[in-house]
Formats: sequence, C-alpha cells, structure tokens
Amino acid sequence: MIKSKAYNYYTMMKMAYLWLPVISVVAVISSSFEKLRFFLYMTVVAATYGGVLNQMRKKSIQTVFSRNSITIDKEIILLSDIENYYTCLPLNELFMLRLTTKNGKKVLYIGKEFREEIETFLQNTQIPIKKTANDTFLKYSPLSLAFAVLFVGLGAYLIYEEVRMQIKLQQIK
Repeated sequence: MIKSKAYNYYTMMKMAYLWLPVISVVAVISSSFEKLRFFLYMTVVAATYGGVLNQMRKKSIQTVFSRNSITIDKEIILLSDIENYYTCLPLNELFMLRLTTKNGKKVLYIGKEFREEIETFLQNTQIPIKKTANDTFLKYSPLSLAFAVLFVGLGAYLIYEEVRMQIKLQQIK
C-alpha cells in the first residue's frame, strides 16, 4: 500500500489562472517604483507568490494505492477499470500521473519521491503505459502559465504607461 499527498491537475491550473491577474498587477505596481523596484520584487511579489503557493497546498488530496484499487480523495478506482497510464516530470518537486479509466481521465501531481514506487506498482498490476498526444500538452501546460503572466503583466504595464502619458499631457496643457 502506498499513501501520498497529491494535487488535482485541473484544480491547480484553475487556481493558478485565477491568481494570475493579482500577481501580474502586483508585479507591475512594484516595477513602477523605480528606485525600490528590485526590493519590492523580492518582498511584495515574492510574498504574493508565496501566498498563492500556500493556497494551492491547502488543496492537496490523499491518494492510496492498494492491491485492488486506487483511492483518490475518497473516490475509489478499481485497477480493473484503469485502461492505461502515463507519468512524466513536468515540475521540479512533483511528477504527473495520468490515469485513463473507463469513466474518464484523472491527472494528478504527486511528490517525485513516490514516482518509482508508483510506477513499479502500476507495472506489477499489468496496466499498460501509453503516451497520448494530450500528455505532451499536460506536461508543458505549466509553462503556459508563465507566458500568461508575461502577457497580463505587459497589458497592465501598457495601461499604466498610457495613464501616465495622459496625466503628463494634462499637466502640459
């Protein structure tokens, strides 16, 4: 039996995108203070980011891999219902486990220290490993968050510059 803490992929991505505007606006506001910019990045932006990570940690779920089933947050999945699985390491501390069952797909982030043990468990149960085209997207989707932060930050910065220019034009008149 293997017990571990896990995070539902869809919940984590949803939370990340919901907090995206907050982090971007804080970063833009911090960058507007020219002389204190780097100090504010290291304090205010880092504190905001840390708060987001703490909120995500609260969303952890318990997973239990037993002889006949896998329990994911009180939902029991029989091993006979699992059609295939795939694992990869998209993040430094967590690996991704994708299970395709008769009822749908489950995608979890689990601590990387459990990866070998879980892969051995799944191989011993004769569940086939199968990589799908969607697995590549799942693996690299956390990177899309970084690009989204850049674009939202750029948008906030452009709005900030436009307002600043309008204020300067008003002062000139």
